[in-house]
Amino acid sequence: MRCDMKTKDLILVALVCVNATLAALALGFYLGRAEPSALAATESRAGDYVMASGPISTSREAILIVDTVAKRANLYAPKAGTTAAGVAWELVDSRNLAADFAGGVAPPP
Repeated sequence: MRCDMKTKDLILVALVCVNATLAALALGFYLGRAEPSALAATESRAGDYVMASGPISTSREAILIVDTVAKRANLYAPKAGTTAAGVAWELVDSRNLAADFAGGVAPPP
């Protein structure tokens, strides 16, 4: 079976078109299922929390949990002297955010 140059060119163009179509479909499916990295909440419901972690000293990390419904912030840290995974956490501080930010005045340090 011999193919002349025109047939080879047509086969090549057809393969390029098929590959471009498959790539476009794959990209469409990927972008269609992608979720936004962050969404602003439009309403509060029971169970809405915001969590953030960070250092509270050179050797300790803590987790801040904000309850958006109760308007409270709780700071938890591993108990002092513990280094193993699965250690107990202790409540370091708890703040009433509604009272702290009432009237736009920052709370005292």
